[in-house]
Amino acid sequence: MQTQVQSTVHHLPEQHSRFFSLSLDLLCIAGFDGYFKEINPAWTKILGWSAPELLGKPFIEFIYPDDQDNTLLEAKKLAMSCETVYFENRYLCRDGSYKWLAWSATPFVEEQLIYAVARDITLQKDNDVALQKTIQELEAFKFALNAHSLVAITDVTGRINYANDKFCEVSQYSREELLGQDHRIINSGYHSPEFFRNLWETIAAGKIWRGEIKNKAKDNSFYWVDTLIVPMLNNNSKPQQYVAIRTDITQRKRSELALLERSRLSLLSAEVSLSLSQSGTIAEILQSCINTISKYLDVHFVCIWTLEQQTQNLEFQAGVYCQNTKCHPLSSNQEFTNYSFVSNAIFNFISQNHQPILNESVRLSTPANHLDQQSSTLQFSAYPLIVEQKLIGIMALFSQESFNETVHNMLNWIANNVAVAIDRIWAREELLSRREALLLGLASQIRNSLDLDTILETAVHEIRSLLQVDRCYFLQYSPDFSQPHLTITHESRNHKLPSMLGNLSLASHGSLVNILVNQELVCVDSVQQNLSSQPNLPALFNEDETTAQLLLPVKSNVGSFGAIICSHCLGDRIWSNSDIGLLQAVTDQLAIAIDHAQLYTQSQAATLAAQAQAEKLTQTLHQLQQTQSQLIQHEKMSSLGQLVAGVAHEINNPVNFIHGNINYANEYVTDLLNLLYLYRKFYPEPTPEIAELEADLDLEFLIKDLANLLNSMKMGTNRIREIVLNLRNFSRLDEADKKLVNIHDGIDNTLLILHHRWKNNGIGLGISILKEYGNLPLIDCYPGQLNQVLMNILTNAIDALEESINQAKNSDEYGKKLLKPTIVVSTGNLDNNLIFIKISDNGSGMTEEVKRRLFDPFFTTKPIGKGTGLGLSISYQIIVEKHSGSLECISEPGKGTEFLIKIPVKLH
Repeated sequence: MQTQVQSTVHHLPEQHSRFFSLSLDLLCIAGFDGYFKEINPAWTKILGWSAPELLGKPFIEFIYPDDQDNTLLEAKKLAMSCETVYFENRYLCRDGSYKWLAWSATPFVEEQLIYAVARDITLQKDNDVALQKTIQELEAFKFALNAHSLVAITDVTGRINYANDKFCEVSQYSREELLGQDHRIINSGYHSPEFFRNLWETIAAGKIWRGEIKNKAKDNSFYWVDTLIVPMLNNNSKPQQYVAIRTDITQRKRSELALLERSRLSLLSAEVSLSLSQSGTIAEILQSCINTISKYLDVHFVCIWTLEQQTQNLEFQAGVYCQNTKCHPLSSNQEFTNYSFVSNAIFNFISQNHQPILNESVRLSTPANHLDQQSSTLQFSAYPLIVEQKLIGIMALFSQESFNETVHNMLNWIANNVAVAIDRIWAREELLSRREALLLGLASQIRNSLDLDTILETAVHEIRSLLQVDRCYFLQYSPDFSQPHLTITHESRNHKLPSMLGNLSLASHGSLVNILVNQELVCVDSVQQNLSSQPNLPALFNEDETTAQLLLPVKSNVGSFGAIICSHCLGDRIWSNSDIGLLQAVTDQLAIAIDHAQLYTQSQAATLAAQAQAEKLTQTLHQLQQTQSQLIQHEKMSSLGQLVAGVAHEINNPVNFIHGNINYANEYVTDLLNLLYLYRKFYPEPTPEIAELEADLDLEFLIKDLANLLNSMKMGTNRIREIVLNLRNFSRLDEADKKLVNIHDGIDNTLLILHHRWKNNGIGLGISILKEYGNLPLIDCYPGQLNQVLMNILTNAIDALEESINQAKNSDEYGKKLLKPTIVVSTGNLDNNLIFIKISDNGSGMTEEVKRRLFDPFFTTKPIGKGTGLGLSISYQIIVEKHSGSLECISEPGKGTEFLIKIPVKLH
């Protein structure tokens, strides 16, 4: 027994040493002098330092600087008492990092030693920090989620057991009203049962569901939410509750629906424009148009009537009725039992004020053939079809729902374009009728009379009236070897032009004789241009102020040569294929008439000579009559085809379509910009790619300049329409088109059109425009032509100042005189019921010789290619002849130029 005790005592130091060396914790013995006396191997394993390195320095040097004071404080406690102390600090590792250590230290005062155990708690500390950060992030996420999202938590049956404030705010239900309910309380009825069945199948399977849902608030208003439903699973991976996170997207959905409607109406306008541009009868074109309307709008009936010009009765043209998403055309009034209602109830109202009727609730006394009793109460809208302030028809629509303002604007635009299309078709039919009457009249005269003089006289008068030219005449060349002669035998002319009847000099018109002999067609749209490009142009083409001319040879077989010549004296004239085709048909008829007259003369002579020759001539005449009938029919069809091709290229319709669509383009751009502002408001931090593109595009400038761009386009289309109207005025189509206007508006508009030349914007000349307007009444005038005069004079003033500026750059002495280029426009009243418009510049002025010839046709001081010499000549004619006024020019070299216009306030 004693031996066993001795053996146990003998092994105790060895066991203590093994316990010290194998411990996973850091064991040490430190002295009160601040140095480790003994450490176990765990120090090297955990911190990386060797034992000599740790024993050779004060332990305070290995402690993190922020923890040193606290560690020294704990050491002082140990030195002053025998109690165990507990504390934490960070120790430096050999790799430069720090590890957290939890200390348990006990002093042994007698030996001046400290026995301590340290445990590595770095991982625990890191977890604590991460947990704290996660808690903070979750709190921030919860705050953000509650601030911007509708949050609800339900049990597995769908009963709501949590609803945040945002959910209550948007749904307008209190939290008490929501708790315990399922989501059927906010069901709008918009989505199908299959939609919700798919939703529940997804989340019940433990999967996340996301989609857009339309809900209904407590006040029965609707709102859209982007919804995310997340199942919360138990240990068996089965849902135990559902978290629904919703984002209010009502505004976005409204914007999307608005854009969708805009897109739909844009397609409607495009297809209607296409339908109206097609050829065909009025009924066919209008039926195609309203078929398109019923395709894009939810309507029950769409009908169009035109106003018969003589009886003033409404005539049914086209109609469509729709039932159960299918639409069918109406063939007559009998299929529309409420025709009497439309004609009696609205015609008087629309004819008096030319205003549409919008969204009138109508209960039909007798349900229509294609409506059941439940659909007998409808919304009714009607739009007048107006051309040049004249009512020509009505477009009416019946619908179940009211149309909004955007749809009304579109339908009003469609009505305006339908009216233009109807007027165009009527004009085309009238033109066809007149041209056909002319051809048939000539053919009838050929059949009923062989009086060539009567036929030629009728031909030149009818052609001039039909083509609206200043002069039409028949030219004949007889190559009689004894005495050849060139003669204008028949003419129809403007009474202001001198007569050209009589013989022409063969010496002066040799080139014209060659044209007649060679049977050449000559088409000159602008004599002024052709004089420079064709020096051999016949001299006749430059006589009598002619500006455009068309010559078609008459191909007869009687030994003489003839031609129909049409002359224009008021500006250039573009001769269309229809014009040429008509004249070709007429010249063919005249050729037949001349041949018939010659053959008739020969037949009379032959009859006196021999019966046999008379019979032969009669047979030949019969054959010619058959050929004539075939030719008449062929030329009628040819003229019709050429006319249709010409009408298809009319300029008015495409310009009107462009002009009408600019307003909608402006609205669409405004809507897109509003959408952009909403994106900026709710998503203020764009992605880097978007921010970079905004910088490259200079988005702010683009937004500001876009409206100016659309306004410029609209101004341009207005100017094109005005130019077309002026061309008609110059060709005397609209001599009665006068009205009361504000002269100052015309001046301002003209200056606005020319601002790119005079404005100091880097491109213009930097000309100062001074306006000295008097108090003028409304002036009775031809506004389009008067604007043309203002345009000509202001353009000449700008050209004169530009020339002066260029001279000033090359001459220091002259530059001193022209300190600042200026145009002064002043207006005022004169006695005798006259007003004046004075336009002056401080340019270089003009000589007396130039001033004397200023209003002569084709006289210009500008370089070749820059001026035609017709502007002031036409302006003089407009003021003096059309407005009974006067146009004067006051100018001296070096003292600028002044144009003085005087016109009466009221035209008689």
